[in-house]
Formats: sequence, C-alpha cells, structure tokens
Amino acid sequence: MSTFLIFLAGVLFLAGILFIKPRAAKNKIWQTVLVWALFVVWYFITWIGISFVYINASVGHVKATSTAIFLFGGISVVLAIILARILGFITMKKKVDHTSQA
Repeated sequence: MSTFLIFLAGVLFLAGILFIKPRAAKNKIWQTVLVWALFVVWYFITWIGISFVYINASVGHVKATSTAIFLFGGISVVLAIILARILGFITMKKKVDHTSQA
C-alpha cells in the first residue's frame, strides 16, 4: 500500500504542475508566485495528512487517525478552495442591476 501511495503522490504532483502551469503563466508575477507557493503548501499538507492517517490507522490509533482526518483534511480543503478561487475555477456571480435609466 505504501508503494502505491508513493506512486500516487508523484502522479498527482506532476498532474498538478501540468494543470496549473498554463493557467498561472497568464497572471501577474506576484499572483503566479502565490499560486505556486499555495500549490506546494497544499500538496505538502495533504500528503503529511495522508501519511499520518496511514501510519496511525495501521497501528490502531483510532483517535489520532480521526483527529488527523479532520485536521489535515480540513486544512487541505480550505487551501484547495483558495487555490481554485485564485486560478478562476470558482467565480463569484455579479449582481446585475436591471433598473432602467431614463
């Protein structure tokens, strides 16, 4: 199982780079740096959480496993939403004012 997780980590890192690269290059330089930094932090937090859960689940630490799922999972989801918002995958709808100006 650990060999599969290492393989999956490499594949997902490469997929993330290939997915973000065309979208991040179009932005300003500070935004590009922010996107890549957030990606690296998100990736790091996600895989620390997965390894923490895997190790604790294999030895039977139920409380540590459930705590890690919520802690690392929550941080990972929040960082992923922020990253998606910066890249433009999640957009805010603008309110349209339909009042006539006569």
